[in-house]
Amino acid sequence: MIGKRGKILAALYMIFLVILFLMCSTDLIIREPENEIYQVAVIIEAAGDDNYGNFRKGMDQAAVECNADVRFITLYEELHAGQQIDLIHREQQDGADALIVAPVDEKVMAAVSGKQGNAPIVLLGTGGADEKADGMIVVDYRQMGERLAEEMKKRIPADCPVFILADEHEKDMATRSFLEGAESVLEEGGFRFWRVRPDGEEGYREILEAQPGGKAAILAGSPEALTGAADILEKDIVQPGCVQGLFGRGNTPAILDDLDGGVVTGICVTDEFSRGYFSVRRAIEELERSGTGEPLVMDAYYIEKKDLREPKYEKMLFPME
Repeated sequence: MIGKRGKILAALYMIFLVILFLMCSTDLIIREPENEIYQVAVIIEAAGDDNYGNFRKGMDQAAVECNADVRFITLYEELHAGQQIDLIHREQQDGADALIVAPVDEKVMAAVSGKQGNAPIVLLGTGGADEKADGMIVVDYRQMGERLAEEMKKRIPADCPVFILADEHEKDMATRSFLEGAESVLEEGGFRFWRVRPDGEEGYREILEAQPGGKAAILAGSPEALTGAADILEKDIVQPGCVQGLFGRGNTPAILDDLDGGVVTGICVTDEFSRGYFSVRRAIEELERSGTGEPLVMDAYYIEKKDLREPKYEKMLFPME
């Protein structure tokens, strides 16, 4: 038989077990670490643009690693700098911990980005203005244009005219910087070039076939212009051999398909996955006060059809989901 002392000890042991169970179940002893979820707002021109596909994949990867919640905010009106500033104010008031901004107008952003409150701002810039941001992820579009024009010089005859698909007074900072770089190299090389906006298939035919020898090269200033030109030229609207090369920038699925199909000759791209990834990482570093403050300048790559299956470029252009 169990003595009185034994019963008391057994009762105390049971009480101890119950108390231990209650303490554990209510996190009084074993408390799960609470990881702070950072709220990061990304303010860009258009989140539905195909050119942002790999960019968003990179952001998603960094968000998982950094315990961040990334949300995209797009402008209601195209290229409206004032509206973008208003959205920055709104997101800060709504509690965003950090912001990532692709400036509509870098000069406007340079004047106000240092006065936008406590939430750090990471700018996706071109390096063309003196922005006062907490972090910078820079694509040097001028250098990209120079790189593409250097490759064009190797592939087209010296007397071949070059038609540049862009507005005479381009508003987009990236396109403007890109064209300035390309045109400076073409001019130094002695090439003749003009900015044009052909009106449909007939416009392309008239411009191209009116050239001496019926030959010309085409340089598209933006991904949209490159896609549009490829769609028209794919229809064989001009004589074979008339177009000495179609060049441009961008890595949308449509552009890569046209490059693989031989319609596009060569493109200059940057690693959009890494740009998205490092923009989120830089924002979190600024929040945690561990950033260097130095701009991160993305490299530019020239790619032709033969390069698409190289592991280095395949991983960059077609990152895994």
